[in-house]
Amino acid sequence: MKSVFPCLILLVAAASPALAGPRDFVVAHAGEGGTSEQAAPYLEKFLGYAETTLGWPPKSTTGKFFPEPDADLTRYLAEQKPGFGMMDIETFLDKRVKEKLTVIATAHGKGKGLGKLHLVVKDPALKTLTDLKGKTLASNHLQSHKFLTKIAFEGKADVDKHFGKLDSKLSVLKALKAVEAGDAAAALTSDDDEAWRKSSAYSTLTDIWTSPELPPMVVVAFDTRAPQKDRDAFAKMLPGMCADAKGATVCKDLGIDKFAAPEKAKIDAVIKRFDK
Repeated sequence: MKSVFPCLILLVAAASPALAGPRDFVVAHAGEGGTSEQAAPYLEKFLGYAETTLGWPPKSTTGKFFPEPDADLTRYLAEQKPGFGMMDIETFLDKRVKEKLTVIATAHGKGKGLGKLHLVVKDPALKTLTDLKGKTLASNHLQSHKFLTKIAFEGKADVDKHFGKLDSKLSVLKALKAVEAGDAAAALTSDDDEAWRKSSAYSTLTDIWTSPELPPMVVVAFDTRAPQKDRDAFAKMLPGMCADAKGATVCKDLGIDKFAAPEKAKIDAVIKRFDK
């Protein structure tokens, strides 16, 4: 399966550390794979565009990509103290209060969000979420149990109690293979996963449950670090980037269709449910 990661690769490894902190970028995107080394050329294009457009000194930004919201990410945030980032909605919700995050844009395109989540099974006897109680769930989208319980499952199933086992996989392919082999009763897949699955060898598996629409990836500012002037300038740049002649090329390379407004009402509603 071809990686859909180029979007998240955009803010990754290492330019010059000349301006550490306030203009540094961090990217946290789970379940798609990718490394800092693979990200470097995409980062160079994105940051080069941003620096030129915003009038920032060349190579004045640095950053890092994390394929999982793990201890390494937590350590990086504490030590490097970046001013901006792009992250999955569930990571934003988990980190929002401690890191004092504000959404300044959303990112749209293949692999840029979950869309809806789906429960996919092989056994025809499994027809509802209730039928999966006590059974094994495999997925590459198990990073935030709180997000799944409160937002995706809308409080109707506590994933830590409802399922007998949560089997975290590195890719949707591995999750579907587990279902096909009988090692898991269900796979939890995203809209993009489903688009691929339906044209794959796993098209005979059945989708028995679908979540509500989930917010896309978000671009954030760290409120206590990024100067207001930089926050305003960066937020203003993003929505027009993919329509700009030079920016469009960068967006295409990154797999981004567009950056858009923060969708404040939708995100606020999700925050309220997450914090409840």
